[in-house]
Amino acid sequence: MAERNDVILGAGLAGLTAALTLQESGETDWVLLEKEERPGGHARSVEVDGFVFDYGPHILFTGDARIEALIRDLLADNLRSQERQAFIYHAAHEIYTRFPFQAHLFGLPLNVVKDCLVGLVQAVESQARDEFRPTNYEEWMRGFFGDGIADRLMIPYARKLWTVEPSAMDFSWIGQRVPTPDVERILTGALTDDVAQVGATAHFWYPWRGGIEALPRALAGRIEDIQLGRELEHIDVKRRAVVLTDGERLAYDRLLLTLPLNDLPSWIPALPNDVREACLGLQYQGIFNVNIGVDRPHLSGLHWVYFYEDEFPFHRLSFPANFSPHNVPDGKSSIATETAYSRHRPLDHDAVTQQTIAALRGAGILDGDDQVDVVHAEAIDPA
Repeated sequence: MAERNDVILGAGLAGLTAALTLQESGETDWVLLEKEERPGGHARSVEVDGFVFDYGPHILFTGDARIEALIRDLLADNLRSQERQAFIYHAAHEIYTRFPFQAHLFGLPLNVVKDCLVGLVQAVESQARDEFRPTNYEEWMRGFFGDGIADRLMIPYARKLWTVEPSAMDFSWIGQRVPTPDVERILTGALTDDVAQVGATAHFWYPWRGGIEALPRALAGRIEDIQLGRELEHIDVKRRAVVLTDGERLAYDRLLLTLPLNDLPSWIPALPNDVREACLGLQYQGIFNVNIGVDRPHLSGLHWVYFYEDEFPFHRLSFPANFSPHNVPDGKSSIATETAYSRHRPLDHDAVTQQTIAALRGAGILDGDDQVDVVHAEAIDPA
């Protein structure tokens, strides 16, 4: 039986970065195992007839100076900085407003703006009375932004994205995921569209060539011992060994698992019951990407658009050519859509593909005479 001091399972960004950290610290007795034939995990891209689609899609941003330095070092001149062009589509009003909703109420009907601002004032008054003690995500949205903003967009979008009621969710994960502009910024954004962008993604980076996979590819190029096509069969915790599907056993002193925790019971049959139940009880959603290549040179000037209304199967779509023109063949455009699903809200993958194309035409994103050159679907589960 072969032996290694450190075994890393999974060559996504977490596993790749762990391996690089070990390598740069002078460690030599380690190995990184990946079941796929390419590293990158969820940060991979696929090329279909000249159209590049990410498993996502993804952008790059960070507030950590060390991570920024690493990204810039890895991608060098293959990195493009951009100002976010993200909008929300309101089919009921047939308009687009800027993302995030709570910072850009300008342009919505006056009764909607009034409802949102009245709710905001009530939320601020409640906070001033020290009554803001949320116990779940829905209570956090209502208590922070007010009922108007919560009911008109944030709660419907949360349901669509997470596939469960936000009242069943914790809110400690929010961090940079949910922009939280102050009251003055919300009021200003209700009066004018001439305001600065807010949120962690206001400016972001994206590779000029190669899609998002350019990042893990550059990272993998610096790592000495990645073994691809090596799939885990099970983990023998008692003997401190991983067993691969080809029958090889590899002993370890330390094991770093970057794989989905909900699958842990299938890899460690002897898990304690409380750990097994905790893993099996984890909630997660999958994302079904429907990617479309179109025979038209310019579909939109936007990066991505949010869809919170139920008439659209997807909750977000992106225009890959606006991240980089090298994501499409000359004279073409593309659309990448994301539809969430879970055991709470199953998805008919074949049906949603056709529904997606019909919804894109209904929203006026695809014209009636647009020729669809490519339809590529990809399920990411768990996402």
